[in-house]
Amino acid sequence: MTKQVRYVQCGLRRQLNDGTLRATSYIPEQFAKQGGVLRLRDEQDQWTDGWIVEEVGLAILDSDDVPDSHKAIRAHRKQTGDSSRREKN
Repeated sequence: MTKQVRYVQCGLRRQLNDGTLRATSYIPEQFAKQGGVLRLRDEQDQWTDGWIVEEVGLAILDSDDVPDSHKAIRAHRKQTGDSSRREKN
């Protein structure tokens, strides 16, 4: 039997030379410690160091209950027509 991973929604921050990036993400409960520094994978599947956990949410979700942002974005684009091809000028 495999161990069920639980996730917590956290506010994250990463300092850059020219500013600050902020993100909200569900991360495994074991890493959801305020002040912790994480290495996260971005949209291009590249690992990025230096994400600091600033806020830890109260709700804990099983992996089956974590929202799939990719599905939500695709559904939104389909509903609003944003996924339709644009005419070239």
